[in-house]
Amino acid sequence: MVGLLTQALALVGGTAAGQLWPRVQQPLLRRDTWINLGNALLLYPVRLGLGWLGLFEVKWGVVPMGWLGHPVAQLLFSFVVLDFCRYWLHYAHHRIPFLWSFHRVHHSSETMDATSGLRMHLVDFVQLGLLPVLLFGLIFDTSSFAAWVLPAAMVPGVLFDALEHANLRWEPTRWRRIWHLALNNPLFHSWHHTRDGILCDGNYGNVLLFWDRLFGTDVTGDRPPELMGIDGDQRLENSLLGLQLLRREGGRS
Repeated sequence: MVGLLTQALALVGGTAAGQLWPRVQQPLLRRDTWINLGNALLLYPVRLGLGWLGLFEVKWGVVPMGWLGHPVAQLLFSFVVLDFCRYWLHYAHHRIPFLWSFHRVHHSSETMDATSGLRMHLVDFVQLGLLPVLLFGLIFDTSSFAAWVLPAAMVPGVLFDALEHANLRWEPTRWRRIWHLALNNPLFHSWHHTRDGILCDGNYGNVLLFWDRLFGTDVTGDRPPELMGIDGDQRLENSLLGLQLLRREGGRS
């Protein structure tokens, strides 16, 4: 319930910011917005199931973490490990053709707002949901962690998902340049969604930009790209069912 409330507040805040300081002028509620929200509702039972699995069923961690005694240290460790692994999973989504066939659902929208992070295929959704289960249930023994640590470690990802997709103008003011040194933002992530992704493929980080800079995948330009989405035979039917069935534009499968 806390996670759902956090996501709702992030979506409302990101949407409001995108209306007050828009990157491009667009209606508050567009066809894409309704599809994104509908997709979130469609996948919500899966989210509940993955959450239940992580909280109550998978507690077989093989790497002892009892030495990490202070809750703040536990929180930092959990957040950094999760963000690092999300970077590499996202990298795989783009570089492995089988995974890209599902991940392109997320890239199918040609305009973005705070709800765009909700647009994903079931296969992507399950992978992202299982990642914390794998890390903190199977690999690391987090049974000694404070109860609030793991849920709190996931909050930044939820908040940044709404921020980085928001239709928010991100001009290079002093504080935004400082922010851009370390943290994801609408300018950085807009280049992840450029339609010219074949030539300019990168910016995979979820919260921290450090991974992209460390591994050479930072492709950020001075201004947002003019065109977003996917082109050619990769284009998908822009409907809730069409996206989940990977139905190509024009009704082709």
